[in-house]
Amino acid sequence: MKKLADRIQKGLSGLDVRTLVPLSELTSFRIGGPAAACAMLRSEAELVRALAFCREEGICCRLLGNGTNVLAPDEGFAGLILRLEPDGAPRFDGCRVICGAGQSLAAVAKESIARGLAGLEALSGIPGTIGGAIAMNAGAYGSEIGALLSEVTFLSGGRVETVSVGSDDFGYRKSPFGAPERIVLSAVMALSPDDGGASARMADFSRRRREKQPLAYPSAGSVFRRPAGHYAGALIEQCGLKGLTIGGAAVSDRHAGFIVNMGGATCADVQALITIIQTTVFERTGVRLEREVKFLSEV
Repeated sequence: MKKLADRIQKGLSGLDVRTLVPLSELTSFRIGGPAAACAMLRSEAELVRALAFCREEGICCRLLGNGTNVLAPDEGFAGLILRLEPDGAPRFDGCRVICGAGQSLAAVAKESIARGLAGLEALSGIPGTIGGAIAMNAGAYGSEIGALLSEVTFLSGGRVETVSVGSDDFGYRKSPFGAPERIVLSAVMALSPDDGGASARMADFSRRRREKQPLAYPSAGSVFRRPAGHYAGALIEQCGLKGLTIGGAAVSDRHAGFIVNMGGATCADVQALITIIQTTVFERTGVRLEREVKFLSEV
């Protein structure tokens, strides 16, 4: 791993490349061994250079935002992690907000409300980046980012493209802008003038999160997608799995749709819990739970 790390750092001289970075520091689960290297990219040109280097050298790479929906392997990653850093503040043009992929969705939401715009209130508690949110069509409380997008600029096959989009281009946790085929660079969202209640709605969503979600422990948010006609957390609780613990990982006793790191949890612990939950819920209810949390190999 050290030889690979040195090779990457030398090949990307001039970029902000850090070696042997624990994936536990790059993911909200706080789980994962070391990545050979992590490149903090601050421009489109740096991203293109890093991708070309990995392609030419046969080095595996993965794009990672804030790592809020990712489970990293205990053995680490023999490759390069790519992270798009925030490229300045979001720009506002009337009801339009133009933001880079590396910017915080929560920060953009709060800034938009401060500027008298509405639309992002329900998404203000999502801790990911704009690019990551678009890649999975992140949503909460009945709102999804795909419904707000009007344009997306992305890198595909070495070319930068900008396309107009609408809500019909997205589905529940489904997006046409997933890496590595399409890497989001920036986006334009069409918001609405504040009706006077945006700040209160954001505060209400924040209160509901604090009351219902296990925010005191590291996690990757909802582990499973919402099955048609059901709620994953309710099914898991119905099957008596709330509070189930393997190693340092546990099904949250506050919200059964979350698996939390109680301290020292490993990737293997979480994977074992996921398997038990899926198997038990299917055997007892006939409902197949589809994983929403991604393994690093899938991003």
